[in-house]
Amino acid sequence: MPREGEPLHKMGFLTIGRFDPADPGTGHEELLRTIELAEELGFDSVWLRHRHLQYGISSPVAVLAAASQRTSRIELGTAVIPLGLENPL
Repeated sequence: MPREGEPLHKMGFLTIGRFDPADPGTGHEELLRTIELAEELGFDSVWLRHRHLQYGISSPVAVLAAASQRTSRIELGTAVIPLGLENPL
């Protein structure tokens, strides 16, 4: 944590992505474009997580795998992933 008056050295964000049950592909594509834009803008990291009982991306790990094919520098990570909800198949 920087001290008061010190500049930030890294910047990242955490998201669950957007999800429309009628059209989930659009939300996934939008999140991938957001990650690409974050890298272009100089963000250092993006973190994805599940949100209990709320719509979000279907699998943070799968989305991060897709994001890794579109980015080259930004760090990609997961936050909270309840294993009972993670089914890559």
